[in-house]
Amino acid sequence: MTSIAPSRPSLALCPCPVPLIRRTANGTRFDHALRRGDLRRIRSGIYTRADAWDSLPPWERYLARVHAFALKRPHAVLTNESAAALWGLPLVGSQPHVHAIAPRSGDARLTGDVQWHHLVDRLEVVTAQRATVTDPIETVVNLARCRHPAVARVAADALLRIGDCTSDALLHANEARSSKRGRAAARWPLSTATPTPESAFETLSLLVIEWLGFETPDLQISIRAADGAEYRVDFFWRRCGIIGEADGRAKYVMDGRAAEEAVWAEKLREDALRGSAAGFVRWTWDAIRRPEQLEQILRGAGLSEVRAPQRELLRMLAAIL
Repeated sequence: MTSIAPSRPSLALCPCPVPLIRRTANGTRFDHALRRGDLRRIRSGIYTRADAWDSLPPWERYLARVHAFALKRPHAVLTNESAAALWGLPLVGSQPHVHAIAPRSGDARLTGDVQWHHLVDRLEVVTAQRATVTDPIETVVNLARCRHPAVARVAADALLRIGDCTSDALLHANEARSSKRGRAAARWPLSTATPTPESAFETLSLLVIEWLGFETPDLQISIRAADGAEYRVDFFWRRCGIIGEADGRAKYVMDGRAAEEAVWAEKLREDALRGSAAGFVRWTWDAIRRPEQLEQILRGAGLSEVRAPQRELLRMLAAIL
């Protein structure tokens, strides 16, 4: 039987969130700007405006660092978390290192803040935005082979959601590599990936629920509430009639409404849903960072474990969040 490789996702690389400024050899005005604190150093010889940098959230600062590295090393191939950032895939935890492919096995080491990786297989790469990067599928497979399964699932779920990609395509890319290193470990996050979660928070919530041993809920289900309207909920345990909501801040800053209006609308929605369900629970990021909190919340709603918990996976996840 002939094996046909799947088509690759067509995503665009994320541009640098701030303008990058190279230091010039005779930059008197540049030196004055540095002394005044008008510039922030991102990498040796690469700067940006202080006001622009200071307003960036951590994940965009990391993206800027990756672009700065690419500007300095245009021939280096970015991979792993650095490639994921460029493709707009969500990352889990802090990102102290830029990741690139080393040309030789002896060069696979940490140099400053750059982690060099040696890969046996030649991977599909894309060059754009002045950067060369492993393509989206190869990027997710790399994460699945060497990172915590939650890191890989967050990236894989997002790729399935925003790119023309399938779980089968990810599995095919994993199995097609000649290197066996990490192949078996990658199969679970790649085979279970789903586009249904609408955010990294929802993916992580689903994983923590399952690893705590609770029944796997349905995701993004429409429920007719007591007021006659239909509302989509994040999680629904159909057998128990219990609704679960991953309560991220984005719920309260959508559609251009003021936060107060969004909070009030969410309260009315919750009241209507509570009247049509056997139970209604919410949790925040803290319950993901401390799974025992989510465990207590779910037990308090009347849910019980249906499988043995995977405490080691939970402990390792908590360590990176």
